[in-house]
Amino acid sequence: MSEVYLAEQVSLGRKVALKVLKRDLGRRPDMAERFKREARLLSTVDHPAVVRVIDFEPSAEATILVLELAEGETLERVLKAGPMPVERALPVLAQIAEGLAAIHDKGIVHRDIKPQNVVLTPTARGEQARLLDFGIARLMEIQGGAGPEAALEPGTPQRDNPFISMPGQVVGTPAFVAPEQATGKPIDARTDVYSFGVLAYRVLSNQFPFPGPSSNDFLKQHISAVPRPLDDAAPQLKEQAELVALVMQCLQKKPEARPGSMHLLYETLLRMMPSSPFESSVTTPSRRVLAPVVSAAAVVASAPSMASAPAVPTPVPLAPDTVQDQPAVVLPPVAVHWAKVRAALGRLLQLAREVSPEWRRSLAIVAALVLAAPGVWAMLPPTPTERAAHLIRAGRLAEALHLLDERLPTATWEGPELLALKAAVLHQQGRLDLERALLRAHPYQALHAAHPLLLDALADDFGRAEDDRELVALLQVVPPMFLKPHFEQLARSPGSLRQWGALRWLDLADEHDGIDRVDRYAAALSAKECFIRVGAGRRLAELGSSDAIARLRLLSETPKDEGPDGQHDCGQDQAAESIRQLKKAAQQ
Repeated sequence: MSEVYLAEQVSLGRKVALKVLKRDLGRRPDMAERFKREARLLSTVDHPAVVRVIDFEPSAEATILVLELAEGETLERVLKAGPMPVERALPVLAQIAEGLAAIHDKGIVHRDIKPQNVVLTPTARGEQARLLDFGIARLMEIQGGAGPEAALEPGTPQRDNPFISMPGQVVGTPAFVAPEQATGKPIDARTDVYSFGVLAYRVLSNQFPFPGPSSNDFLKQHISAVPRPLDDAAPQLKEQAELVALVMQCLQKKPEARPGSMHLLYETLLRMMPSSPFESSVTTPSRRVLAPVVSAAAVVASAPSMASAPAVPTPVPLAPDTVQDQPAVVLPPVAVHWAKVRAALGRLLQLAREVSPEWRRSLAIVAALVLAAPGVWAMLPPTPTERAAHLIRAGRLAEALHLLDERLPTATWEGPELLALKAAVLHQQGRLDLERALLRAHPYQALHAAHPLLLDALADDFGRAEDDRELVALLQVVPPMFLKPHFEQLARSPGSLRQWGALRWLDLADEHDGIDRVDRYAAALSAKECFIRVGAGRRLAELGSSDAIARLRLLSETPKDEGPDGQHDCGQDQAAESIRQLKKAAQQ
């Protein structure tokens, strides 16, 4: 969607982040004023947990947002070390919730809450979580005529909007979207509550509430699957009954069953902390905006009218000395501690041991039916996505393309994966210009789907042109949780254009911790393409491992092919030069 630069605001001598959005966002004159109004709205959000918009400039050449610079590590990178301990997680989650509450107070729904969009910044008061990219999806929707102002211009086309290419398409990251996002239904602040629940689940367990693994799987599971209990995924939370219940309540399918606002979430998290809210490092007391604490009865009573009520209630500031006098938050009945559920199941099992043989036989039949369910599922007819993927793998590309073109106009949640498969078909047909045009028009739908066949095609494309900046930008849209493991698998395959592209991406992106680069570059020496052999030989010399000399010698001693112009070098000369450099380095 954009490129981000470190810049200096010369007038004030401070560092800022310069976000340059895709070129076509500013090309329509009627969009410039909309962008300006929306950017002004975003700039009014003044909160320590929210990265502030400083300035905005739309033009035909570039659409630029000047943002406050957030320094530190992303939450995603921090979680690579494992789940956060509760004593660290609670302040971070409370800060995120308070920042989202401030955004909601301005009528903005974030739409893309995930660890990559949270930066943890060290401050004098301790660690401060900061939200990135709030409202950017909103800006994109406004540009495409999908926002509330679109009603003023019913004929505004949506074809330029990379988030919404057809009715019912999904905005957001599949692993974190709410059920109403996954089905293309209207969203409000409670949509962010659900995504916050997924983020909190991941922070506390380093897992997702659903197994995935593909984008399409995540969308289906958000819509209909039951999330795994948090204290099953993170047994260390067995004693954190209230916290577990709160997170699981956020993951309710129906918006009205979730906590009613981010203000309520924030207050609940504060009260779980061992210290006083005003002694913690969550935020500065003078900048707090607190909502009155409501009881469970009030939440339940208000549920029927939530759909027609404003997304976020008007906050009521409270004096600091009155906050601690408020009654503790009582969660609605739906937030039941899962330990009680397991205890009830244990009692049922004990009763089952005491029932008559006839009842036991009945229970055995039920258990057999449950165990047989996966087999029954496997017998169901394949979905259009599965059929198209089968046709592509079988080389029946024309049939696959016909099926995809027939299905796409009416697809809803399947749309992203069908678009990904269409790009894969075009790639295999050698229609690379059309493949690129499709990805350029629908980057988020196709690339977030992260279908393995499309990832194969992208690795192949990158192997041909690693200096292609647009291709690099497209690859950066693919969720890392899907891209990295798939590219690692490709990099471990025998030398080929696809293997080379995956290996080069992992190497250049500094994501090579899961592979042996010397071994994999040595494997690339056997590729058919001469430029790959040359590049692999050069990179082996740069890596400086003498273990590669034997493999390089095999290539250097391979007879050169006879071509129309005489001797033809296919990496042999580079292999010989790399051997010389490695031996010289070893002697030094």
